[in-house]
Amino acid sequence: MTRVRRGEVLAFRLLSMRHIGRAHAIALRITRNREDAEEVVQDALAKVWQYAGRYDDSRGAFATWFYSILTRCALDRLRRRPPRVEDIDDHADALADGAENVEAAWLRHGDARRIQTAVAALPPQQKLAVVLCYYEEFTQPEAARIMDMNLKALEGLLFRAKKALKASLAT
Repeated sequence: MTRVRRGEVLAFRLLSMRHIGRAHAIALRITRNREDAEEVVQDALAKVWQYAGRYDDSRGAFATWFYSILTRCALDRLRRRPPRVEDIDDHADALADGAENVEAAWLRHGDARRIQTAVAALPPQQKLAVVLCYYEEFTQPEAARIMDMNLKALEGLLFRAKKALKASLAT
């Protein structure tokens, strides 16, 4: 990161490549849209380049700083985005000849879809906490640092998220 602060493009490119896969996975889980996820990652990387001088390695690891930028960009994207409408073309593979029976596919993926839908319906901060802790497997202290909150606040978000998910999935 020291070299990135000095404006070395190659160092920035290497740093970006090291984190881009996980960053895209996190952004995709939050936005649930590939194009939005790609733009979120690009926005976050642009901010890293732009604000590299503000990074203070004594306050934490680069990954924590970067993923906090990424998650804020993703939440901003969700706030600006109109409600999502599913397109039949998104299910073209399932409908194609020779593909698995559509009804069987829906039954097989039913539980996963219900969970995804329930997580997507959570308030943004709760959704982010669930994504970081349960999907991306950050420790709770890491997730708290990424979300710029104390551990007790994160635990409260996770408690409320689990309660809401349990209620949503019980119906």
